[in-house]
Amino acid sequence: MRTVPLSKSLSLDQLNHLTDTGHIFITPFALNRTAYIVVNQKPFMVIVTDISIKGIQLSGAWYTWDDLEKMGGVYESEFDALKAIADRG
Repeated sequence: MRTVPLSKSLSLDQLNHLTDTGHIFITPFALNRTAYIVVNQKPFMVIVTDISIKGIQLSGAWYTWDDLEKMGGVYESEFDALKAIADRG
């Protein structure tokens, strides 16, 4: 067995089964790309090294989505991180 990408050859029943069993999810970030986390009201650049349903690995350290939300979030660009800091006051 090996992992295969989804394709148009899958039937609607197969896609529905995968969705129902939690085998399909959308990742908010791309692997090996930069992202920014907010730590102590400052943005820090990190590399997205892995993504799971419950968390994300940034520069080798795992964070849960809830932990990142409490810290201040994770963003695709430095501008988005700075905007989030300004919005929070």
